Amino acid sequence: MISALGELAIRRVPYSRKETLQAFDQADLLALDYLQTEALLDPNCRVLVVNETFGAITCAVTKALATMGGPLPTLWSDSHLAHLGLQYNAHANGLPVANFVQAQETPQGPFEIVILRLPKSHALLRDQLQRVLPQLAPGALIVMPAMVKHIDNAVYQLLESLLGVLSTSLARKKARLIFAVNNTVALVKNSKAEETHWDLPSLGLSLQHFSGVFSRTKLDPGAQVLLHQFPQGPYQRVIDLGCGNGVQAIAAAKKWPQCQVIGVDESYMSVASAIINANNNGVGDRCQFRVNDCLTDMVSQSADLILCNPPFHQERVVGDHIAMRMFAQSAQVLTKEGELWVVGNRHLGYHAKLKRWFKWVEQVGTHPNFVVLKAQL
Repeated sequence: MISALGELAIRRVPYSRKETLQAFDQADLLALDYLQTEALLDPNCRVLVVNETFGAITCAVTKALATMGGPLPTLWSDSHLAHLGLQYNAHANGLPVANFVQAQETPQGPFEIVILRLPKSHALLRDQLQRVLPQLAPGALIVMPAMVKHIDNAVYQLLESLLGVLSTSLARKKARLIFAVNNTVALVKNSKAEETHWDLPSLGLSLQHFSGVFSRTKLDPGAQVLLHQFPQGPYQRVIDLGCGNGVQAIAAAKKWPQCQVIGVDESYMSVASAIINANNNGVGDRCQFRVNDCLTDMVSQSADLILCNPPFHQERVVGDHIAMRMFAQSAQVLTKEGELWVVGNRHLGYHAKLKRWFKWVEQVGTHPNFVVLKAQL
């Protein structure tokens, strides 16, 4: 990655030899060039980077501030992969690892510069801005790098409602910067993450969600289909892979009281929500939840059931790379007689893809838009 702040070796995490996607984009480069051109960094400058995926901006700012004797920047993100990417890319370039704050927590200012990558979720964006504004120094600059195709009227109006007057840079290679200046006086220093509460009467559950959790105001359709076609069991060791709010893990713990249930997700907000939900619904003592990159470092042949509602996008990057990683690792973690139950949109063709790792794949549930598949080794 070559920018006005220098050259760095930056890669996506987890590493793949067949990787075709970059770990940064033109919006990242435009932001870094702007920092250097306007000479915005100085030895007393505290910088907050929000929502970047693999630490490219954070590492570049770390390098620039280190040469000035300035403080380490802070990366604020909901992604465990972003945390891993920051650590890997910092070490690869001989840099100290910047501070990292999980999305359900609030970074403590004051910050003079914020570099905010706009998340796909408007709820998360609103939550983050409402919490970060009290942490800004008077006159702090907010720089929002974005690809032009991701800036629509709805997000621009949301930004104006929270930040006031906005300005923009000229577009370069389909990227643009949006600017805002903090002109407010902070009254509250420790605002909490936004939470949503709702009930699921069909399962007798009450659920609580942080703003970054997928489908945070209702049960997402895929999970609903899988719950209606739930395995009969019994099972002893169950993994909810990509657990989200934890509803499938909670259902498993209620259905098989003697089983050990582990929920895994790469979203810090999802895991935090799942822990709260398990406790609130009486199964907290039988469920464990952890932030992880899929099933990395999980013990081989340690589960006899894996439930999986895989994502088909990572923020704005659409593809099946995450699902394929989930399937491959499931084949390693399942016992020889174990079962992987997957729900997915019909058009994604998971039935054929699962056969790369599983000898038997059968459809066990149907829906106009979804299928439920059972795979065994």
